[in-house]
Amino acid sequence: MIQRIQSIYLLLAAVSLILTAFFGFSSYQISPEEEILFNLFGITGSNVEISVWFPYKIVVPLIAALCIYSIVKFKNRKLQLFIGKVLYLLILLLLVFIFIDVFGVESKIKMLSETVTTTYGLGLYLSVISLPFVFLANRSINKDEKLVRDVDRLR
Repeated sequence: MIQRIQSIYLLLAAVSLILTAFFGFSSYQISPEEEILFNLFGITGSNVEISVWFPYKIVVPLIAALCIYSIVKFKNRKLQLFIGKVLYLLILLLLVFIFIDVFGVESKIKMLSETVTTTYGLGLYLSVISLPFVFLANRSINKDEKLVRDVDRLR
């Protein structure tokens, strides 16, 4: 049910992950006319050959779909809580890989050019924001589960 607060949190996590497709993780200004952009779909920009091995364009939509699936499973709180824990772990791993790639690309570009200005994009922040939303959703699911157990105990 969408009126439950954990559904709102999970929906916000899914939306923030989906929005990462529209914004870059980071951009690297090599010269005034040359810029390299690292986003969900890889590295675009200059003729610099840098590859990113992690499939962000597959993993991020899958994590967002798992958030939506967890919303649909609102009647089974234990499954929803398990999915929330898996989501928390997947988002943490995603963030680790994003930061490894952001700093790895930056170091590779610095080897080619001494003057590199790195700007972290909104996509990086949106992927980080999804983690507290999943945490808050799990907390709310736990509260609901505890409330149901307490009511069952009173019967």
